[in-house]
Amino acid sequence: MTRFANFAAAAVCLGLATTVSAQDLRFGAGQQGSQNYGVNAALAQELSERAGLDASVQSFGGATAFLPLLGSGDLDIAAVVMPDLGDAVRGKGPFEGLAQDQLRIIAPLLPSPVALMVAKDSGISSIADLKGRKVAWGLPAQASLQPYVEGVLANGGLTGDDVTRVPVTSVGAGVAALIDGKVDATLFALRAGKVVEADAALGGIAWLPLDDDPEAVARMQAVAPEAYVLPVSGDAGIVGIGSDTQVMAYDYVLVARAGLDDETVARIAATLRDNADEIAAKYKVLSALTPEALGRSYDLPHHPAAQAVLGSE
Repeated sequence: MTRFANFAAAAVCLGLATTVSAQDLRFGAGQQGSQNYGVNAALAQELSERAGLDASVQSFGGATAFLPLLGSGDLDIAAVVMPDLGDAVRGKGPFEGLAQDQLRIIAPLLPSPVALMVAKDSGISSIADLKGRKVAWGLPAQASLQPYVEGVLANGGLTGDDVTRVPVTSVGAGVAALIDGKVDATLFALRAGKVVEADAALGGIAWLPLDDDPEAVARMQAVAPEAYVLPVSGDAGIVGIGSDTQVMAYDYVLVARAGLDDETVARIAATLRDNADEIAAKYKVLSALTPEALGRSYDLPHHPAAQAVLGSE
């Protein structure tokens, strides 16, 4: 338990363990300035304004810090990506041996598209072309994402043994390694800010497409269970996407502590269901939020009060 001892200490120092009223809603989020913080801050504002909840946001270093605080009841709710939530519930990756069994999904929110980025002039146009090439690997600072690197490779019929694995600490470090010529490909989010930097530095970047054939998808999901193939339009305005392309995606998911009362959970779910289009139009970081996305279901624990509102099975 020593890995999370500092998280508990942080909670005490921040006063998170104090008793709050039923109308208070305490969000956990990543560092200020991160996409995760932006998603949580936007949701907190909307739930304050539309649902009458006194929502506040506390910033942490990442999901490994704040998800255990949901499990212990020191926080109430957070938006996280499925790689982090899946590892937390299953006790895998950075949560090895520390399964967080007190987390419950309220609703999926929106897809986070990712793919392997390469230099446009690299001569690499498919995942299969990476055989023998250098791929950013390991990601100890974001360990929950490593299976998704392997999942992309599996979609293209490759494994880690088919490529040269170059250790990097994070996906951001992978982009830096690509710019420096130390790797040939690195996993990254299509809409992240560093994409523009990499495109300028490399004279153009490209994204390696995925295959939506059921066998290819099954290979991918055997490694990265919550991943799916997402079509991205060539006119979506994404750097490196010049024509319709299929990429990997995993969802941002709103998750609560198991003990959050049914009335509050139902109010949150109903607010998202009834206002999804307006919320998406208001915040760029939530622009992919749709009523349809809210109805997705996973083989992970869901909060029954949210299921009753959203109709998830």
